[in-house]
Amino acid sequence: MKKFRTLEKQIGYRFKKKALLETALTHPSFRFEHEGVNEDNQRLEFLGDAVLGLLATDTLMQKHPHADEGELTKFKTAIISGAALAATARTFGLGEYLQLGKGEAATGGAERDSNLEDALEALLGAVWLDGGLKASRRFFEKNIFQALEPAEPALANPKGTLQEYAQKEGFAIPEYRVVEESGPEHARRYCIEVTVSTHAFRGEGSSRREAEKNAAQEAVRSIIK
Repeated sequence: MKKFRTLEKQIGYRFKKKALLETALTHPSFRFEHEGVNEDNQRLEFLGDAVLGLLATDTLMQKHPHADEGELTKFKTAIISGAALAATARTFGLGEYLQLGKGEAATGGAERDSNLEDALEALLGAVWLDGGLKASRRFFEKNIFQALEPAEPALANPKGTLQEYAQKEGFAIPEYRVVEESGPEHARRYCIEVTVSTHAFRGEGSSRREAEKNAAQEAVRSIIK
């Protein structure tokens, strides 16, 4: 477990049950390739997704006492979106700690948005089981909310925000193009690249629309920073 000490320091939480941390970082492909590994992070991701929704809702209610339901929903969507979570996971190098199968690792699984999103949610789920609500709230506020709060309003409509920025700066309208399509017909994955001036940003999704939105979120988040 020595390899995880740096991660614990970065996220500001030390696990009492180290096995929970290891499971949160175990991709299904790793479990499939190792007979002695009986769990992966999918159940923890399921739990973490629910915890994330609860904490995001509660925090936004407190931070924005005058916002109506529509505004709160937009802010929440921006915070819990896959692209936002993946970007947050990258800030503390979560991909470096993922246990991946050989094939998944060889195809860039450590930097894949969907893997990072799942791992971050699984990590939150593991903190919930290990330390309860109080620890989960601290983890959420330190590692997720604080990183995304400045971008909330802008990320609610990232494509519109990006176009407004481009027009304001005198750039051409942002261009979106499909970089990659993968997966079977019933479960397609799209990778979209958006170009703004001389900068390019990418996003993934199960539809072109979702991938475009995620690419725009990456661009907006970079601009805000």
